[in-house]
Amino acid sequence: MEISVENIRENLARARGMLAEAAVSAGRSGAGVKVMAVTKTHPTEIVRMAVEAGADMIGENRVSEGGRKIRALGKDFAEFHMIGPLHTKEVRRVVKDFHWIDSVDRMKIAEEIAFRTVDREERPPGILLEVNTSGEDSKFGFSPEITLLEDVIGRIFESGLEVSGFLTVGPLGASEISTRKAFATLRELRDRLSERLGVPLPELSMGMSDDFILAAAEGATTVRLGRFLLGSRKT
Repeated sequence: MEISVENIRENLARARGMLAEAAVSAGRSGAGVKVMAVTKTHPTEIVRMAVEAGADMIGENRVSEGGRKIRALGKDFAEFHMIGPLHTKEVRRVVKDFHWIDSVDRMKIAEEIAFRTVDREERPPGILLEVNTSGEDSKFGFSPEITLLEDVIGRIFESGLEVSGFLTVGPLGASEISTRKAFATLRELRDRLSERLGVPLPELSMGMSDDFILAAAEGATTVRLGRFLLGSRKT
C-alpha cells in the first residue's frame, strides 16, 4: 500500500498515544517523549509528507542522501538530525546541512566538528554522544564507562561545543529484559554524569520501531521511528 499523509498522521498519533501510556505506566511524564521520523532510503516527497503529517524532527542515516533531501526542501523545512555513523571527511558537509549530529561516536568526530564550526566562528550543531550500551561488536559508540565519558564530555566542552545528551541502539533481537537493561544503562549513565559534571544532559535518544515502548518506559526523550510511521524502507 502506498503511504499517504493521512497514513503517516494516523501512525504518528498512534505512536504518541502508545508512548504516553508507556511513560505514565512507568511513572514518567506522558507528554515528554518526542517522535523522530527516520526517512533513510525514502524519497524527498516522503519527507515532505511526514512533516505535513506533523513530524517536525527528521532523522537521516547517510550524509549524502540526507543532504540532498535537505537542500531540496530547505534547511528550515524541519529539524534535521544525522543519526548514522560518520567518517571524519563527511563532517564538513554534515555541519552545513544538519541541525543536529546525534551519532558522535568518537572524539575525532567531535574535534572535527569543533574545527569546522567553533574555530571558524560558525554556529555548531546540537550534539549527542552515541554509547554502545548493548556491548555488541556490530554497534558504534563510546563504551559505557563513566570515567571515559566524563573525560570525553569535558574535552568536548573545552573545545567550545556543547553535549545535550546521548543516543543508543537497543540490542537486535534480544529479550525484553536485555533491551530494557541497555536503555536503563544509558539513563543511569546520563544521571550520574550530569551530577558529576554539574551540567544538564537532558536528551536520551533511544528506541526504534521494534522497541520504542520499552525505551519510553526507561526514560527516552526521543524515539526514532521509520517502519512504524512510513512502512518498509525503499531499497
